[in-house]
Amino acid sequence: MDKNMNKKITITLLILILLLTTSIVFISKNKSVNATLDTVSLKDVEKNNMFAIMVKGEDGEYKEQSIFPGNDYKLNTEKSGCMDNNGEKIENSLTYESDKITVSTNKTSYCYLYFDKKTPENPQELIDSRTNDESLSDEPIGGMYRYQGVDELKGNKVKNYICLNEVGLNGCNATSSGTDENMYRIIGITEEGNIKVIKQTRYESTHQWWDNYSTNKEWPESTIFSTLNNTYYNTLDSSIQNKIEPQQWLYGDISYGYINSNIPTETVYKIETGQANTKYIDPITGKEVTDKKWEKKTESKPIGLMYIHDYAYALSGTGSESSCRQDAAQCKTSWIHMSNNGGETSTDERFEWTMTRMGRNNAAGTAAFSAWWVGPSGAVDYSNLSLGYAIRPVFYLKSDVVLEGTGEIGTPFYIVS
Repeated sequence: MDKNMNKKITITLLILILLLTTSIVFISKNKSVNATLDTVSLKDVEKNNMFAIMVKGEDGEYKEQSIFPGNDYKLNTEKSGCMDNNGEKIENSLTYESDKITVSTNKTSYCYLYFDKKTPENPQELIDSRTNDESLSDEPIGGMYRYQGVDELKGNKVKNYICLNEVGLNGCNATSSGTDENMYRIIGITEEGNIKVIKQTRYESTHQWWDNYSTNKEWPESTIFSTLNNTYYNTLDSSIQNKIEPQQWLYGDISYGYINSNIPTETVYKIETGQANTKYIDPITGKEVTDKKWEKKTESKPIGLMYIHDYAYALSGTGSESSCRQDAAQCKTSWIHMSNNGGETSTDERFEWTMTRMGRNNAAGTAAFSAWWVGPSGAVDYSNLSLGYAIRPVFYLKSDVVLEGTGEIGTPFYIVS
């Protein structure tokens, strides 16, 4: 081999995260290529025998592509590296420091650069304009950074309004005294960057879990589950549907004696997310009762309802310390309660289903299956599955959505891309 071919090859890739245009320079004895990252093709890379671009997709798999990913991706330094012509890894051939990738070797090499989607250290970075909003928790609570506080009519603006009528358009026309059918509220942001939202107003005023209370129907079998993931889902604009992250929703039962003891919200959260068994003292027998741990999941579906812990966590202080069974009046002041969304009057307040069942109710000699709801008083209680209560859809937005807006009701967040 010509000794000139053994001449040290140095490739420097500058990743300038804050700039819209980033340049890469390939340098070798015979050729050089200057181009922006969005125009360098795989053919150029192969021609220079330099490296391949591997980008992690939504399915978790890395796929080779012909252009570099955008600034919302970062280099995976553990997977990236270089090999010689024999397929052997070249140790210490790639370094990464101060957003600069340097590949140095005196061998003919082929390098792989793996890119992962960026996850913000703090999901607040997803919403640039909310820097003065103190209603999003500083630390994860119940698996996410949650919006907490009383509703704006009671003096504390919770800036978590988001308009979801169409991607790229803020088409909501809402004021403090009125609403828009496309207005939602952000419950919180997961540590992975997914945004959990709830419809501001009810989708339906009266909806049964099932048409009778004597049949044991769990969440995936309920008429609500079917309505949400078919009829309601089809009302959404296709651009919004494409931004929803389907979930395998956990579901199960929490007994009356447990909620009635006003257990901490953290305990309810652990039960509703399959992290703990339910144990409580039966008020009639005085004996400890253990319910089964939640291990059931739906098939991957986009839409659910709120859990009991979503409701209780929405109010800081007492709301974060109880199941809202005994603290009804205070819990009712939180931004998430239906009376604080939609300009509803006291005569028009509704009971609202949650996604959690109570199970079988044997009171008064009946054998009725029941589920938990949030009532007009702010209390969490249960009723038979055959009763008709309001439903408000809940779903997760994908972690890569880009938002604009301030989160206030007159200038809500909306999806740019």
